[in-house]
Amino acid sequence: MLDIKSVIKKGILTTMAVVSVGAASLGTVKANNSEDKIFSFNFETESYASTYAREKEDTSASYMYCTSGEDDASYYATVYGCDNKGKSGSESCSNTYQYYVGTVRYQSNWVKQNGHNYAYFFVESNYENVGFSGVWSPDNVNRYQ
Repeated sequence: MLDIKSVIKKGILTTMAVVSVGAASLGTVKANNSEDKIFSFNFETESYASTYAREKEDTSASYMYCTSGEDDASYYATVYGCDNKGKSGSESCSNTYQYYVGTVRYQSNWVKQNGHNYAYFFVESNYENVGFSGVWSPDNVNRYQ
């Protein structure tokens, strides 16, 4: 004879197990700070500029895409790590790379490994009276290193 209480009990336990596994797997996904933010650099009076500092949430490469500027000009970008939005404790945490209009780069860095929670791009140009703009993020959605 079929024991209804046993069937109901097994059904409840099975449902609880499935819900527990589903909830646990949701907890392992963590978003990083990969939203693109606009930058604009103008090298009229200074040969250097920087983005503002943003929270760095993982060890993925920082991302920069130069979308507009002078076609024959360029700038050099380095990822810096720092301790807060005010950029205290800043230090260079990547190699330096050259950017032209159209350059897209996932720039490896050691911001988190050096104990910093914020990152920004420091840029320099040998060109005068030029400007560049584009988008950047301290982390990248693909988690490229």
